Amino acid sequence: MSLKDLAPLNTKRVRESAARSFLKFGEDEGVTWEYLEVCMQRENEALILAAVVNQFGMYLAFKEGRKGQLLARHSVM
Repeated sequence: MSLKDLAPLNTKRVRESAARSFLKFGEDEGVTWEYLEVCMQRENEALILAAVVNQFGMYLAFKEGRKGQLLARHSVM
């Protein structure tokens, strides 16, 4: 038994949803997970990570749900 087993069900669901969203983002942008791993092992990994997180944030901010409405109700943009 690990600490992950003790986490509430909602926490597990959110973690899985976030992982699926990130993989979908990579797929939509045409970037493979292997390519991201190689980029993270370079000297400028902090800059690459910041750029990827920034783009992922923009992706989530303007992502539309099933009904065509933006998922982010209170966007700063």
